[in-house]
Amino acid sequence: MRQRRTWIGRLIVPVALAVALTVLRPAAVTAQFPARTGGALADSLREFGLRMGRLLAAKDANGVVALYGDTTHFVHVEDGVITPWPELSRMMRAYLTTVKTNPVTAVGEPGVVLLDSNNAVLYIRHRFDGIAGGRAAHDGVWTGVLHRTGAGWKIIHSHSSDKRPTC
Repeated sequence: MRQRRTWIGRLIVPVALAVALTVLRPAAVTAQFPARTGGALADSLREFGLRMGRLLAAKDANGVVALYGDTTHFVHVEDGVITPWPELSRMMRAYLTTVKTNPVTAVGEPGVVLLDSNNAVLYIRHRFDGIAGGRAAHDGVWTGVLHRTGAGWKIIHSHSSDKRPTC
């Protein structure tokens, strides 16, 4: 009899892959994990990433929040700091409704790793131009673990990290 996995069990492989994608170069990761990156599903994920970029540029807080799925168990990790959904959604709404322009832009096309027909990892390289009196300009990577529902792809976990300068 097949045992049902808990929500944490379902996240172990996608979260490990998400962390690996932010630490290793994508080519090295896809060599270690069997991944399919072409076809209609991968194209729909790339479009999801581009749509997320358009919503962020438009400062559409409701549109961005609607991209997220199961927020009961959702966490975002940024540079090692864990942020639960209630705090992240509050921060996103406050930021997007008060900022005059969004200094974050995507660099290149979103990357996709399909785990199966309903689960995937989406990663987007980004540039933050910096804000006066705030955070300095930097490059980074946002990685999302996505699950496909009847309503389409939804983010169920995310991770963001700044690119460290090379010596």
